[in-house]
Amino acid sequence: MSDFAVLKRLLALARPWRAWILCAVLVASATVLAGVALMTIAGWFIGAMAIAGISTGIMNYFLPSAGIRLFAIVRTGGRYGERLLSHEATFRLLASLRLWLFRRLEPLAPAQLEQQRGADLAATLQADIDTLQHAYLRLASPLMVALSCSVLVVTGLAILHPPTAIAVGILLLAAGGISPAIAKRVADAPGAEAVRSRAALRVAVVDLLQGLSDLRTTGAVGRQLATIGEWNNRLVDAQCRAATSGALSMEVVSFCASLALWITALLAGASASQGGLPPALIPALALAALAVFEAIGPLPAAIERWSEVTAAGRRLIALADQTPIFGTDLQPSPAPVDGSVVFSAVCLRYAHGAKPALDSLDLAIQSGQRIALLGPSGAGKSSIAGLLLRFWDYEGEIRLGGHNLRRYRPEDLRRLVGVAAQDAQLFNGTVRDNLLMAEPRANDFAMYDALETAQLAGFVRALPDGLDTWIGEAGARLSAGQARRLVLARTLLRKPLVLVLDEPTENLDASTSRRLLEDLVVAVAGRTAILITHDPRAAVTFAQDVVRMDAGRTCR
Repeated sequence: MSDFAVLKRLLALARPWRAWILCAVLVASATVLAGVALMTIAGWFIGAMAIAGISTGIMNYFLPSAGIRLFAIVRTGGRYGERLLSHEATFRLLASLRLWLFRRLEPLAPAQLEQQRGADLAATLQADIDTLQHAYLRLASPLMVALSCSVLVVTGLAILHPPTAIAVGILLLAAGGISPAIAKRVADAPGAEAVRSRAALRVAVVDLLQGLSDLRTTGAVGRQLATIGEWNNRLVDAQCRAATSGALSMEVVSFCASLALWITALLAGASASQGGLPPALIPALALAALAVFEAIGPLPAAIERWSEVTAAGRRLIALADQTPIFGTDLQPSPAPVDGSVVFSAVCLRYAHGAKPALDSLDLAIQSGQRIALLGPSGAGKSSIAGLLLRFWDYEGEIRLGGHNLRRYRPEDLRRLVGVAAQDAQLFNGTVRDNLLMAEPRANDFAMYDALETAQLAGFVRALPDGLDTWIGEAGARLSAGQARRLVLARTLLRKPLVLVLDEPTENLDASTSRRLLEDLVVAVAGRTAILITHDPRAAVTFAQDVVRMDAGRTCR
């Protein structure tokens, strides 16, 4: 995708905020034009007063003085207003972009995101989108302001003195067009490298923080720090090279502005000496030529960010444009007739050409039946839970409640099927926060009821703040068994039609495991329940029927 195609796509995403952006551009243009008018009137005033003093003439200095004050106030107020409008528009836009990207990512999880590093996704959601603010603050807006103000001022100069307009126009083109284009070509590679290095640096830092204990155990902290240092050096080097090109372009703008001042003064002076121009206009035109370069002053910084913005935009667009494995335009979900689940010749591969996780699986579970799937690791038991939630696509047919699983909308399907997974995430919040994720309207009685079934109510009641006790990131303040039971309580709180329990007794002692399974039998009465386990005793305690699995197939 070309740079301009990326920018066009980014600007299209800004359409809901175009009124804010347009207002900011208009105010910025008015500010620049007020500055040009201020310098022009001031130059004319100085020249006219000098001529009047020499010729002992009389002139009205009240009107130009009032004009100078007016444009000075407009310029000051306009600068504040432009900053306020442009930043408000940008912050609103960035917030909407993050929501837009998250909504595009949600249907892709987990099948189409499992190859992505978590820190890399976070970099796209945060750092890359933060980089996109420059697309509006330092690219689109400054370019529109520079173009509109340059055209208006050169047109005004052409009316007063055409030779000056030609000279200033050429210098504006050189400073605002040719020089930034050269600087952009130089900054292309370092700008893209800066985006890659920033993302890799974030991944390396997250790996260090999350794996610090293991890194210390294996003596690999130094190597990880060296990796972080290497990516940091690459980032700094790329930013320095991009900044150098921007600084050189800025110097060209300053040089062209000074050159415009002197050339205008010479041309206007020559015309005035021949009687073709009032002498008072010489400083007016010279200062106007100098002031108009304020319009293109931001362009070097814009060009410095060009490659970085387009590289970040490509990463974001490539991620967001992936097609979900199931469509988002499904018809309303059918109402399930019952809680039955039927797998017919179901095949699942996690990658093209990989060994099948499920190989022509046939399995029928009656509504309200408690069944246990027993087998070694890798037998395909947990894959069944993922398919019921439509996390992956599959071959064959699965029917839930008498209807094809593919007819259900994802959000409806996840209300019907509850999975207490082994790798379920606990969030950095309180016990209450983690439970309310499943059922936001649940009261304390319902939460304690679910915790009672999960054999965790006594522990929570004993905590200093009860349900409002902070559990830390990923449940760091809980033991492995307590974390697993909190996930189970969260799933029970939803009261799904079909409940899938993935190794709920892992990390529990025999007595607690037995009580948990016995209470689960009572809690799931009348609902379809699937217990995934490698423990035959747990299977016998909980299930009405035990199905053995191996190599993705059932072997009763």
